[in-house]
Amino acid sequence: MPLAWSLLQSHSSRAEDAPAPSALHTFKAHVADGKIYVTADATNTLSKYKARQPKLLSSGTEASGNGVVIVGGGSAAFQTVESLREHGYKAPITILSKETYTPIDRTKLSKALITDPAKVELKSAGEFKIKYGTTIRLGVEVTAIDLNKKEVTIDGGKDTLSYDKIVLATGGTPRRLPVEGAQLENVYTFRGIADAQKVDAAAKEGKRLVVIGSSFISMEIVVAVSKKKLASIDVIGMESRPFEAILGKEVGAGLQKYHESQGVKFHMQSKVDKIIPREDDPNLAGGVVVNGATIPADFVVMGVGVAPATEFVKGSGIELERDGGIKVDKYLRVQSGPDQENVYAVGDIALFPQVTGNYFRIEHWNVAGNHGRCVGKTISGSPQEFVKVPVFWSAQGQQLRYCGIGHGYDDVFISGDPGEMKFIAYYGKEGKIVAVSSMQNDPVVSKASELLRLSLMPSLEEVKAGKVPWKGKAKATDEDFEDLNPTITYRHLHAQNIGVRDPLRIIALCDSDAFYAGCEMVRLGIDKDTPLVVLQWDALIAINYPARKFGITRLKKYNLRELQEKHPELKIVHVATYKEGEKEPGYWDDVDTKTHKAFFDFSKRVREIILERYPYLALVPPDAPHGVDTPLPPPPPFSWNDFQHAIAIPINPAPEVDQHDGVAPSCAAARGEEAATTWHDIALSIGAELMGEARRQVHEQLGYSTSAGIARNKFLAKVNLYHSFDIGQLNPDIRFLGGKLGTAIAKEFEVATVGDLLCITLEEMQCKFGEESIWIYEVLRGVDRSEVKEKSTLNKSMLASKNLPQPITNASEGFQWIRVLAAELALRLNEAREISPNLWPKSIVLRARRGYNAGHSKQAPFPFTPEVTVDTVATAANALWKELVGTDPAMKVTSVSLAFSGIEGAEVGQRSIEGFFKTEQPAKRRRDYDSDDNIRWVSVDGYVAEEDDNDAVKAQAGGQSPDPHIFSFNCSRCGKKFSIPSSAASPYDGEEQLTALRLEHDDYHFAQDLAKEPDGGPIISGPSTSAKKPVLKPLSKGSPKKKKRRKAETTRGIEQFFRRS
Repeated sequence: MPLAWSLLQSHSSRAEDAPAPSALHTFKAHVADGKIYVTADATNTLSKYKARQPKLLSSGTEASGNGVVIVGGGSAAFQTVESLREHGYKAPITILSKETYTPIDRTKLSKALITDPAKVELKSAGEFKIKYGTTIRLGVEVTAIDLNKKEVTIDGGKDTLSYDKIVLATGGTPRRLPVEGAQLENVYTFRGIADAQKVDAAAKEGKRLVVIGSSFISMEIVVAVSKKKLASIDVIGMESRPFEAILGKEVGAGLQKYHESQGVKFHMQSKVDKIIPREDDPNLAGGVVVNGATIPADFVVMGVGVAPATEFVKGSGIELERDGGIKVDKYLRVQSGPDQENVYAVGDIALFPQVTGNYFRIEHWNVAGNHGRCVGKTISGSPQEFVKVPVFWSAQGQQLRYCGIGHGYDDVFISGDPGEMKFIAYYGKEGKIVAVSSMQNDPVVSKASELLRLSLMPSLEEVKAGKVPWKGKAKATDEDFEDLNPTITYRHLHAQNIGVRDPLRIIALCDSDAFYAGCEMVRLGIDKDTPLVVLQWDALIAINYPARKFGITRLKKYNLRELQEKHPELKIVHVATYKEGEKEPGYWDDVDTKTHKAFFDFSKRVREIILERYPYLALVPPDAPHGVDTPLPPPPPFSWNDFQHAIAIPINPAPEVDQHDGVAPSCAAARGEEAATTWHDIALSIGAELMGEARRQVHEQLGYSTSAGIARNKFLAKVNLYHSFDIGQLNPDIRFLGGKLGTAIAKEFEVATVGDLLCITLEEMQCKFGEESIWIYEVLRGVDRSEVKEKSTLNKSMLASKNLPQPITNASEGFQWIRVLAAELALRLNEAREISPNLWPKSIVLRARRGYNAGHSKQAPFPFTPEVTVDTVATAANALWKELVGTDPAMKVTSVSLAFSGIEGAEVGQRSIEGFFKTEQPAKRRRDYDSDDNIRWVSVDGYVAEEDDNDAVKAQAGGQSPDPHIFSFNCSRCGKKFSIPSSAASPYDGEEQLTALRLEHDDYHFAQDLAKEPDGGPIISGPSTSAKKPVLKPLSKGSPKKKKRRKAETTRGIEQFFRRS
């Protein structure tokens, strides 16, 4: 499993970026007695089981339509497929590949001369078909595309295939120099498995190799064959040093020094005149003529780059760039041709936009994979801009790392010694660092790639002066907060990467007003002026605004009868509750005590509107003194008073009214007249417009009133939202900083309020309370660099809890409450599974508290079942209750909660554990049946009979009706038992389900057989016109019915889509 340069989530180890095709296992860990204890399944710690399969929201089994066709079979193709299924794409997916093997880790070919595709394949043909619901056709070539018909032509007209969306991922074709002898048989280019096999076969001890080209592929091959005891290795390059165009002369000289120490001879600043044949065989090269001199060779490798493989799009309407590339937009959609919505180009052929506005075509394996992940998400319905920083790595004696786009760099600063293979090189362009390379300095390039992505990389001059970008948190300085009031430039406005420090960042927090009250008003159709309170047991949990005029508050306990008598017009409603025997919550006349916020990131949309309203900002003026880093011109004046229902909170609030003359300063004086309008003010005003429209639609369509706060980050947005609320949420007392830490800070600095801490420097704070105390320093100044993340089904709340009006004093009461909570959890999980059917929790957690004592919890794995019912959840929870609380007569539990944890997408096709064990008497059913036969039959202990032969079945079952789990079979190859549960609507439904299950399992074995064939020829998948519809005939063994002769067996399942050439 390739992991180099992969990005994995820290909390789940889920793969976020290419090239990782799989996630890693996660293990529970805790610290005790100064030691770290890890709990793990021992099997998952073994090297061959280190990968954990991705969680797919769709397997394509419900596919319909033409779906996605991917032209090409490389890294981009695989990552596109995985991203599509990870994001829930349900339609068909087809890969059309010229290569005769499934997508591979291509980097290992040049780095290690791997010649067996099975050793480097990312997924097998069987996995593509069964797990990803993807048809992969190998050894076929797309020769034309009709964008109007949405159809591709295969192998010059032998076949056609329609699509809804198409992804062009054909990669590159190795170039050959236009010199005499370039086509001789032992002059090799290098791209695929066949090339690796040829080079490996030629690189025998005592042979002479000449390599034409001195960049990465060429030099990786040199490293790979250097251990084979060749007689000589000669490298011919046009530059003064190898790698000079990318890495610079100094780094190139250091790498050349290493290779020369390994016996490699370089012929730099040289030109190949021709390749001459051997005297004894005119079909084989015998030497390479360079600058008039002949270098003898037994074989030649030509590593002079690749050309985009785009010949097949000519005539389609897609315009090709001068180098053969295809220009795409930020979503990787093709920007030319009659269809610019459904055609995508990725990988080596794609000329895509950069943050700077320039377009580049990057021939990096990692970039191709991330292109695929991006396109998969976009096609699945969540448009994703491609904003990754290109990275690559190369084996050159030591591992070389590189990130960024250094094309056209004009300065290089090197820390370390390339001659010792240990250095960091910074590549600058117009004073800015645009790329970084290193050897033996991990993980600085990983950090540099992130700094480049966030536009946080310091200038080249700063690095030269000694600033280290990846110094770690260490002691933060005031420089770390320079982003709070920056000068806004054209670069900020046009940036595609909007980081958490961006000065035009606009975050809004929208909250429902008295949410529970609003819900009840909508449900009951109550007028907005009617006072209403919402009750849970004997406590008020929501009060609408009309009711607040009566002075009613949640902080006070009321006698509800007296409250109703005092305010007859007051509507009192109890929340929906769970009642014993009911599956869902309801509203009851006899409620028995025994039984929304959202953050919005408007940053991207605000930028678009700014450019629409002020088009003169769309282009950097030609006379701008600093190019894209030139400050924007002053914004037009505007007044916050023009915004209805909006309050602008001044940075410096007005002082309190003077007690002597009762006069307060003017608002302008309080703000300070020097605070001129900025482009961030313009951005905030546009954010206010967007939020106002969203609130209006919520009110009109749903009937809920809302409030909102808008600022540059989540924390300030929340402060703004509650600015006018008299609810004590902004208490300035130090103790609200965080329990014991707040008390300690108040004592250390002798302060009483948070305002008193503003004079404490960051250095003082970190000196006293450690580096992590920076969060206090930040929050005091309104700094919050947390991201706004999309709320998905995976992180939906799965907790049900009750603070009990009367303590639980016996086990029966406990089980009653457990069932109430289980009903709520079952409902939530079922609702989530309606959106994402494969979701399933890893564990169920029970927590109980006695009085004001600290609570205790217990958790256990939650077993997978086809259906989630109250009984399922309650059974698991009752077992936890017995372990946690037991039958102690003095239990007095006052609070109990039940939750699911580890919500993830379950594996497609998951089943209970008994399906993995072989039974003593395997059922002897066959899957074959005649579609014309209307015979329905059941199997009990291997006995087979027609459906109307119930007497015989009952007799075999001991006079009892057969068990509903009657449809099953045992695989004769692996011994696993498969069965259809009793949920089948009828025997016929069960038969259909079992047939599909047997078909899928047979496909699995067939795919494994294909993968094991060493020289089986190309595998070509596609519909077979000669394949008959699968039929099922009842078994005659033991059956009282008349035996039928079996028809000649036809190709079934996945096998019918394959043929050998």
